[in-house]
Amino acid sequence: MLNKISAALVATLLTTSALSAQDITLHADIGPTAGSNVVDVSKYEAKRDGSYIVGFSNVAVFNSWAAQLVEEAAYRASTLSQVKRYIVTDANGDPSKQVADIEDMLAQGADAIVVNPTNPVALVPVLEKAYDDGVVVVVVTADANTDKVTARIMADQVKFGVDGGQFLVDAMGGEGKVIALRGIAGLSVDDDRFNGAADVIAKGGDMEIIAEEYAAWSYDQGRQACESLALAHPKIDGVWSSGGAMTQACVEVFNEFGRDLVPMTGEANNGFFRTWKENQNKGFDSIAPQNPTWAVGEGIALAVAILEGQEVYDYYAVTAAPYTAEDLDALYRPDLNDSYWVGSTLPEEKLQALYGN
Repeated sequence: MLNKISAALVATLLTTSALSAQDITLHADIGPTAGSNVVDVSKYEAKRDGSYIVGFSNVAVFNSWAAQLVEEAAYRASTLSQVKRYIVTDANGDPSKQVADIEDMLAQGADAIVVNPTNPVALVPVLEKAYDDGVVVVVVTADANTDKVTARIMADQVKFGVDGGQFLVDAMGGEGKVIALRGIAGLSVDDDRFNGAADVIAKGGDMEIIAEEYAAWSYDQGRQACESLALAHPKIDGVWSSGGAMTQACVEVFNEFGRDLVPMTGEANNGFFRTWKENQNKGFDSIAPQNPTWAVGEGIALAVAILEGQEVYDYYAVTAAPYTAEDLDALYRPDLNDSYWVGSTLPEEKLQALYGN
């Protein structure tokens, strides 16, 4: 438990096994996967001048997690002296806009593009064009269905779902009815999480997912979804959730409806941790898988490392472990508000400015 906590609290840019003795290092909680390959950095030698234009194409700022992700990425870019210009765009969930955003970055002479895709298929042509034109392309968080990218940094979203699903199987004794709060339809992140959970639950005994609702990983939509599901289903024995803000809302809904709290899966969010702690005296328990907000920032660092000719790999996995009740006291930040996502790499003064109570 101590190692797990320290990895989150000391979320610095200290080390990585992948970038040995080089100027740029990656977060300690990512590492190359077993099947990853060393990137051929020689193809970017013509760009190697120590001064780069780097773009980040974001899917959308649809909740507090995405808002912190944007802040972390901008901060990480600011720590890299090689980034002479940093461009960030927001597709507002629209694949066609994201394609146009990336095309505009290319027109502005971007040396590298880090992308969090809106859709695994729609972006393939523009990403492949960028790659073929010698631009470093790093895909982060959600995936794209093409091999023509330079590198990837991915959380194991299937494991996110599996960890939550297994928690429910254990907490519910392998029997009962489960509702599911999902993220955004069509995004690989949500599909992978849900499929991982559903597979475990299906094998867990006499358990059934009786209903599901999409709520965009947001508190407000999660509240509406949970209210609707709770009204429609008088018997709910467990809640699987694709995100902590939705779980926080669902706990509050159950309390307001006078329903007994059931096991629910969450995420490493300060607001959810607060709600978890406040309801422990009612017997509430959960698990909090991580999908770190710093991953895109590390994608920017990885892109610059590639441009600089460092030895890196083409596939990194986020290895951060899920949190349990044993971690709550050490990780919950009562001095920060509910929007803070645990494990940030932002400096303390920035955290206080953004989230201080």
